[in-house]
Amino acid sequence: MKFMARLGVLPYLLLGAGLFVLGLVALGYIVDNWWPFNIARLDLVRATALDRVDSASLLDAANSEIVLAFLAAVVVGVTGVALPLAYILNERFSHFTNRQLGLTGPPRFLVILRQAIAVGLWVAFCAWLQMNRALGLAVALLVAAVLILFEVLLQIRTRATSVTGAHSTVHSPQSTVGSKQ
Repeated sequence: MKFMARLGVLPYLLLGAGLFVLGLVALGYIVDNWWPFNIARLDLVRATALDRVDSASLLDAANSEIVLAFLAAVVVGVTGVALPLAYILNERFSHFTNRQLGLTGPPRFLVILRQAIAVGLWVAFCAWLQMNRALGLAVALLVAAVLILFEVLLQIRTRATSVTGAHSTVHSPQSTVGSKQ
């Protein structure tokens, strides 16, 4: 763990760059080689250009496997971008809370990865809503607030278990029972 702490942001930067490149390559392949709509529905392309089509008919003609692959590539690419940023934010803000709780050590990898994946899922969800022509500022902010609240609750749970775990080893009931005999 000390070796990873000495490396700092470098492993997160390398992993993030790898995920970003993987997401870009996948997006490039999907966009360049796959046709997301049924070929028999070329009338939708003309209607889209003339702004005379509704989103329900577009989604009806869409190939759902290609749309899901596109959204998965978006999740991977955005997770790669968010990974070093999540590490930097956790490194910056965890010092204050760790000092108050008496904990030491760098932020954990799985916590940082979970936060980066949440950002990727949020962007992919917003992209899906935009495909449906249902994206609005209020919806995007509401989904972001739900994801942030979920992360805050997970952080509170993690810190509560680490604090109670540290206190229970210091004041174990077995040591007091053995001293009374």
